[in-house]
Amino acid sequence: MNSIKNKGFTLIELVVAMAIFAVLTLSGWQVFNNLIKVRERTTIKAEQLALVQEAYEQLSRDFVQAVPRPVSIGTSIEPAFLLQNNVFHLTRTGVIDPLQQGVSPMQRVYYTVEHEQLVRYAIAQVDQDGNAVPNKTVLLNNVSNWSVNALSNTSSSPVWPIDTSNSASANQTTPAGDITLPTAVQITLTANGQPLRWLFALVTNMPAPAQTGSSTGSGTNSVVGGASAAATGATTSNTSSSTTSGTTSNTTGNGG
Repeated sequence: MNSIKNKGFTLIELVVAMAIFAVLTLSGWQVFNNLIKVRERTTIKAEQLALVQEAYEQLSRDFVQAVPRPVSIGTSIEPAFLLQNNVFHLTRTGVIDPLQQGVSPMQRVYYTVEHEQLVRYAIAQVDQDGNAVPNKTVLLNNVSNWSVNALSNTSSSPVWPIDTSNSASANQTTPAGDITLPTAVQITLTANGQPLRWLFALVTNMPAPAQTGSSTGSGTNSVVGGASAAATGATTSNTSSSTTSGTTSNTTGNGG
């Protein structure tokens, strides 16, 4: 009789198969692990980019809405735009009060870097006694190499207002404080190891408020934060005088 041989894997074949399976499993795990790390890095970079964009947009809004409005802090007067030691202060308008709570349309804001954080401070009351507590917002983390320069038509300076006491055009201040604004502000920084350079333009020539009546050309005053009461009063007085004079003339003519 022919003997029946049992067919199966030998020990060597089994060992080789297990080795191949282990190599394939290790390769697959490494690929999967690399995909997870790439996804994590992409998510972190996307979050950092979003924070940088938010910080840029906040700075852009503040610079675009900056107005030449000095402020009084206690007994001192602060210029409309102040830059010292890479810390800048400005007065901005455009604050919305949807609940009609009497919120001022202007704010005093300033930016600085503290403990490698880009921080924005905002004070609701422009004129204050010096004891107001500002609202603090951290815009960016891991910030270094922070530098701010104010640009004018002729120069770049790390300080504003620029001392022009020795020049012929030194009459740039008013009793209420310096009202000059730089043409633009350049900011350089490094955020999360990425060097950045931002340039923001300021509106240095504010449009004059609209005047009613026939004396628009002669009674126009450019006043930031409200219309000129003197010009408005003069226009009202002229309009009233003209109306009274015309009424008297018509009455006299009808009587004759």
